[in-house]
Amino acid sequence: MTPAKYYIALIAKSFGIERRAKRLADASSEMSLLRQAEYQLGATLWDRTEGVDALSVEYWNLRKYIKEHDEHSKLMTELNEKLANLHDERANILNESSPNQDGIEQQRTELLSHLEELAQERDLLVRRAREIRRIHEGHLTKIEVLKRDSFPPSEIDKVKQEITNLKQEFRELKNQREKIAAELEAGDQKLDSLDSQLQEFKQSKRERAAVVFQEMGTINRQLSELRSLIGNCDAQIRQLQADVGRYISRYHKRNPQCANIARDQRTMVEVMRLLRISISMNHKLADMK
Repeated sequence: MTPAKYYIALIAKSFGIERRAKRLADASSEMSLLRQAEYQLGATLWDRTEGVDALSVEYWNLRKYIKEHDEHSKLMTELNEKLANLHDERANILNESSPNQDGIEQQRTELLSHLEELAQERDLLVRRAREIRRIHEGHLTKIEVLKRDSFPPSEIDKVKQEITNLKQEFRELKNQREKIAAELEAGDQKLDSLDSQLQEFKQSKRERAAVVFQEMGTINRQLSELRSLIGNCDAQIRQLQADVGRYISRYHKRNPQCANIARDQRTMVEVMRLLRISISMNHKLADMK
């Protein structure tokens, strides 16, 4: 707001046209611009204020917080790099495969294939044994019929010989089945042993990966603390730079040191002076003297 607009508004107010809400909104907007300008001015000029006694506290605090900020940022960069390396290390551990493990997995695959073949062969033997049992029962019934119908003994002996042959085949099938069963049992035991060895490999990898994961957790906690410290430094630096900018803009005419420091920022200082005047006029029009 310019003085001319102020007097026009003052006259309008005397006729009952106050527009208080607009005056307060304008003052708030201008105050926001002023605060931003104070921060920008302070951020630009603070490192020139070492010799200004009134700004000694702000200057040395800024030096301290900026140094802390840089140290924290450097440490955060180092920790982020370390965290990235740990992520890669953990992924490599979980994805790695040793020659011994590859060999065991190959043995396991071959063993499973062999056991499946044995199981199929056993099933064939069982089916054949069932067929022989049915045939055997049929031959026994046939002998009864032949005897009842008085068939020649040679016919009956022929059937009996077939029964003998079936019994011999059945015994052979039984022996084969027992042999296969023993092989299957031994194969299952070997499979359990291979699975146990593979489980040991996996457990070892999980334990190593867990150690890395714990270290990652520690670093993440450190990073969280650093982010908090950096955020605090940023807030302190911004506030101190705003204080520096506020002091220089207010006293640049009364303090020769401030005038010298702000000589290349006179335009901004003048704009800030006009903003303060405008804010004051808007507050007066809104009856906030």
